[in-house]
Amino acid sequence: MITAVGSGDNSRAVIGTANDFLGKDAFLNLLVMELRYQDPLDPMKDRDFIAQMAQFSALEQMQNLYRVSELQQATAMLGRAVIAQEFYEDGLAEMVYGQVTGVRSYGGQTYLMLDSGREIRSDQVISVMDAKGLEQYLSGLVGRKAYVRVFNEFGEVVDFKDVLVTGYRLKNGEPYIVYHNGDGEEEAPLADVWGVA
Repeated sequence: MITAVGSGDNSRAVIGTANDFLGKDAFLNLLVMELRYQDPLDPMKDRDFIAQMAQFSALEQMQNLYRVSELQQATAMLGRAVIAQEFYEDGLAEMVYGQVTGVRSYGGQTYLMLDSGREIRSDQVISVMDAKGLEQYLSGLVGRKAYVRVFNEFGEVVDFKDVLVTGYRLKNGEPYIVYHNGDGEEEAPLADVWGVA
């Protein structure tokens, strides 16, 4: 969201996201500052003060509704397969796959707990799928390049290998991509795929 501030040549742009709205503490601080530095010859009228308090109350109610709505949407994902993208400072986006096993709210954010042990923010989800949707997604990966995590004996990611996806399998409801490594056919869990090109 870009909002113009000021007018004429002195205008500047304030850039923020949908989550960067004025909180109630900031609103109260702004109101106190306005009262403290008001023009003594033209003080704030009672009706202006009441109107601002009503705006404050409306803002608080909208924030509460937004949090409840976000939590309801996240709860509706329980038991469903999701694909999310986690962006890093260098601009790279990691694909995260898993089944939602839990939901929690912390610090004004809603988090989804995945069966892979990962936790993602609900606003990072790009796809929510049932079994048929998951199979449709997997068939769309065939013929594309995938970057698969390589783990050491301690379960730490040490490298990535790029593979050409030639097929897919579902084993006990768990999705796997299939690729050729030169000697034969191999498979990797979809949860081990870091990204797709």
